[in-house]
Amino acid sequence: MMDSNMINTGYIAGNDYERKPAASAGANEKTDSSFADMMSEKYLLSPKDMTPAEYKVYFHDKVNALYIHPSQKRLHWFIDITDAAYRRMQNDPAYEQRVLNFLAKAKSTDFGRHVPKFALIHIDDTWEKCYGYTYGTQDDERARRAARKKRMEAELAKKARRKKLLKEYLKKKAQAKRLQDKLLSERITKQKLEHVRLLKSWTEERRRVQASRAYEANLFMLYRRELQLASEPPYQS
Repeated sequence: MMDSNMINTGYIAGNDYERKPAASAGANEKTDSSFADMMSEKYLLSPKDMTPAEYKVYFHDKVNALYIHPSQKRLHWFIDITDAAYRRMQNDPAYEQRVLNFLAKAKSTDFGRHVPKFALIHIDDTWEKCYGYTYGTQDDERARRAARKKRMEAELAKKARRKKLLKEYLKKKAQAKRLQDKLLSERITKQKLEHVRLLKSWTEERRRVQASRAYEANLFMLYRRELQLASEPPYQS
């Protein structure tokens, strides 16, 4: 059985590693009014008029209503309060508020990735006697598996992206090669046609030159022949 001086923090560990709200002191009362509120209304908002048992329930309800940081969802809280501390808080609102502020700060702490397994806070009737500490480290295998899965998915996505980019690069490279081959083929064809044209033109020009030279040679031969005939003496019989 839980010690009456040990506060239920309002969260318990479940099978799915989530913390679920524990039953509050006023679970059997109206849902829109806590047991602490009813105690306050009953005693005109004066905790001093409550019995020790009623004040404990009243204070427990206040602690259970404190905000708990999400990083602490698997952290087991143990808050031990002595009877002397309850008596002082019941009669000293300033001390009660100081204790609540301390608990609120502890339960709202962001532990990040280094969440302890247990947290213990001891509250006594003087602040010098109060202390708190944490111990153990949670081994969050599920978080590590999720992180590994996320890294693997990121790596697979990265590889798929690289593969896609490589495929697109090879496709564009092949298209550029085909275009280059086409342009080169067209250029070679054009050069061949130009070569044929120039060869034909050169052949025709060569034939014209040869014909001109042959004609000039014939004229020169006829001219020499006429000169030779002109230089010969007249024929005598």
